Amino acid sequence: MSRFFFGKFDSKRPIQIQEKYYAAGDEGDSWYGGIEPGDYVFIVTNSSVIALWKVREYGNKMNPINPADTGVVFFDEVKQLAQPVPVSQFVKSPYFNVDLNLLNKISKSTFGCGFFPIETTSIFPREQWDQLSFQSERHFFVTLSTQLPPIVENDVMVVINNLQEARITAFLEWKGGQSQPYHGLRKLYEEKNSENERYTLHELLAFAEEEAPYKRNYLTSALNELEKQGYFVVSNPAKLYDNILVGRRRTPITKPGPTSTTQSSAFSPESLVEEEWPENFEQYRTYAELLEFSPNLILYGPPGTGKTFATKNIIEAFEYKQQKRYVPFNTVEKEERVRFITFHQSYSYEEFIEGIRPQLDDGSEQERGGGDIHYKVESGVLKQMVEAASTQIIKAESQLSGISGTELIRTNSRVWKVSLGRRNDDIIYNRCKSEQHIAVDWLDQYDLSDKSYNDIYALLKSERDDDAQNPTMDANTLDTMINQMNKGDFVFIYDGPWTIRDIGVITGDYTFLKGRPSPHIREVTWLKEFSEPMDISDMNGGVRLTLKTIYELPRIQMSDVQRLIGDVDASATTILKAQHVQQLPYYLIIDEINRGNISKIFGELMTLVEKDKRQNISTILPYSKKPFTLPRNLYIIGTMNTSDRSIAMLDTALRRRFVFVEIEPDYSLFDQNNAKVGYVELALLLKSMNEKISEKIDRDHRIGHAYLMDVLTIDDLYKSWYYKVLPLISEYFYNDVASIQSVVGTRFIEKSGSFRFLSTLPSSPETISEFEKALVSLYKGSEA
Repeated sequence: MSRFFFGKFDSKRPIQIQEKYYAAGDEGDSWYGGIEPGDYVFIVTNSSVIALWKVREYGNKMNPINPADTGVVFFDEVKQLAQPVPVSQFVKSPYFNVDLNLLNKISKSTFGCGFFPIETTSIFPREQWDQLSFQSERHFFVTLSTQLPPIVENDVMVVINNLQEARITAFLEWKGGQSQPYHGLRKLYEEKNSENERYTLHELLAFAEEEAPYKRNYLTSALNELEKQGYFVVSNPAKLYDNILVGRRRTPITKPGPTSTTQSSAFSPESLVEEEWPENFEQYRTYAELLEFSPNLILYGPPGTGKTFATKNIIEAFEYKQQKRYVPFNTVEKEERVRFITFHQSYSYEEFIEGIRPQLDDGSEQERGGGDIHYKVESGVLKQMVEAASTQIIKAESQLSGISGTELIRTNSRVWKVSLGRRNDDIIYNRCKSEQHIAVDWLDQYDLSDKSYNDIYALLKSERDDDAQNPTMDANTLDTMINQMNKGDFVFIYDGPWTIRDIGVITGDYTFLKGRPSPHIREVTWLKEFSEPMDISDMNGGVRLTLKTIYELPRIQMSDVQRLIGDVDASATTILKAQHVQQLPYYLIIDEINRGNISKIFGELMTLVEKDKRQNISTILPYSKKPFTLPRNLYIIGTMNTSDRSIAMLDTALRRRFVFVEIEPDYSLFDQNNAKVGYVELALLLKSMNEKISEKIDRDHRIGHAYLMDVLTIDDLYKSWYYKVLPLISEYFYNDVASIQSVVGTRFIEKSGSFRFLSTLPSSPETISEFEKALVSLYKGSEA
């Protein structure tokens, strides 16, 4: 007997659908999923089922998918569906037994296989293709054991014991007017969750609170509906699987890659379980490529199109492009490689780049009404990100040169000025350079490992005459060497009042070398020896270096260190090699970028954001008087709502330096998530309204899919409609009643302009509610 499969065809390769073949090399390749001549395949593309084909034969065909291998499988068309069937609707068909393939593989990115078997039921019209229709749907419910939802033949129930515990106890199917065990779904549940990991809904919600916002919303809606009416209507079985049946999502695990990568792109993360890979990854590949083309990207579009949400997926796609492995966005956050900010009308240069902040010298004096005020230059968000990104460049380029120890460097690593020996006497300096450490003398008979500043001061005092100068400076030096310095800090080796001769990074803890001159040491790795003394006065704010043996240089920042290490004596070969070193990217996401005064906020840095100006051109900042440049591994992603301001009104200089991507309302997302809630088809509803808004105002004021994406129940739809969508449309039309009614009809708006709140309760289980009926009429064109 012939078997049935669904096959996933890339919409970016339409030639395979047009010419009815699939190119994955010779028969037996894993991408074919074991299909054989005579098998039937439902064709899935763009998250919809479009046709039923029959496998004809394996053969050879020159094709653009895999020019090096002509092996393909050919198909014959059995039935072209009149309308594409969203996968969320297809999986609810009573034609099929629900299993992992239908609940997960059909709607998720999969790698290494393009065809998956499905099991048909007794009512499937085998060989009677004219009767094949997907209008009939089986319904899925999560229901309390004491409640019978409004079920009909073939419907499926996931049974919960009670509200207090909310534990899954049974899987039932309604057949012949009674319930019976639904073994397939129970088997899947038990396979995916070991006995001690079959969590209650309350436990799943607690797990999802912080790290899984969609799962949190889903579980919250389910529990609310269970409390309200005793059952929860599942609009998309795939989401039931994701949010309830698979339990707690764990860390992705690796698996061997597929035997062939014919159908996979360079972005296919074969090392991941497909369930863990983010949905719609492919659509963000283009944005990741754009970010590589230009480090400055702006996503623009109507409100609610998911621009801010898209930045997270773009970063994940870009991380994969850079590192060839999947890095979740929350990992990038934990590594402090991304920052979110929002521009507004009062946002300033001082907040963005740097500014002067007043500070009291002594907080305790402030309480008594005293204390002197001084002014300090503080870095803004962009400058902080520059320092962090510069730190990564130092580490990457040092690793390129084979220098060890730089992995200890931190964004908050401190910089210390260190004198090695006396002026014009290089004995100690040469010894420290050759032995890879820094050293100081005083108290050369004592191991100071556990000594505090007061201990050190007392020891110094005891060794000196009563009339000798207080040993404060020497105690500070020793205390800094022993207690203040940390591994990963930088040392600048003193040459003169304005110059240094070397840069090193501290790689070891304090060590006492008994019997050696200058016995107090810390191991260092030398990063840079200057052929000529290097003037750092501009980086140090024009302040002279003093003869004190060790003290901090707080004005020197990571970008300064990176410039000193990377720019001096850098040969063309080194620069070329550095381009291939893995430099972790850093991201600054600017929400509502069009709401700020761009010229005022960016100031003289507008020129520096250009790709070819990064690390090539610097400017002097007005407050710190220091040279400043942007590193090449810092990426700026902005978002803007076109309903606030169009691109044409943006600062011209900004438009020249950023690439722009329009994010439009994406109606196909409803097919993947919740195509239908109750009787309302969300995609058709939103599309109908947007067509009217485009005609009445313009396309910039359309409504994004995000306004309805979290809608799981009629109650959710009611709240989104009355408290999000209608107020937005009223604002668009300045409360012009006639214009508002031209978009949302007359049933929701009184002549006075007040909202009319319609009932969500149907008069009987078989009828439609007044609220749903009014919404359906908006896209079906009837007020009846």
